[in-house]
Amino acid sequence: MKKLLFMLLILVLTLSVMACTKQEVPSKTPAEILPEDTSQVLPEDTPEVSAYDRISDFLEEESIIAFSPYYELLEFKISNYDEKIVNDNIESTFYYTIVAKNYDRDPDTVGYIIEAKERGSESYQQLYDEYLMPHDMNFDFKVVIDKDDNLTLYSNVSPKGVEWVETSMTDYILSD
Repeated sequence: MKKLLFMLLILVLTLSVMACTKQEVPSKTPAEILPEDTSQVLPEDTPEVSAYDRISDFLEEESIIAFSPYYELLEFKISNYDEKIVNDNIESTFYYTIVAKNYDRDPDTVGYIIEAKERGSESYQQLYDEYLMPHDMNFDFKVVIDKDDNLTLYSNVSPKGVEWVETSMTDYILSD
């Protein structure tokens, strides 16, 4: 039995050392990274690249202000990004996802979970189990960057079709 435990310990230590060992990653030259037809590669200072980055930074900052008092924010994702110039403004439409979870604390100290437990609710265990699990907050957004570089956020409020309404991230916080 001691030999088996000793061998398992050696195996775990060996795997730990191997995982921590720095491995060489082959580097690529710029010629290997760029496609052969570079006519479609956009320079870094194009409005498309900078608009995307500005929007991403803007939404991350606004999301932190709005949601960090309530959730631990784990990730911010933009998908289905489309950008157009309309009346000298940059209009970008996209889906925005924030991956968040409740701050670490014992779920049995949370009001609605305590209430479910006291009532003997069938949903108690599910509420308890899901409390600390990450979840997605999904948004359908449009951002307009005007000629003065001001960003305005719009949300699609139509369940079918498109109806843009000016919004801010704090509009998604329920208040009493």
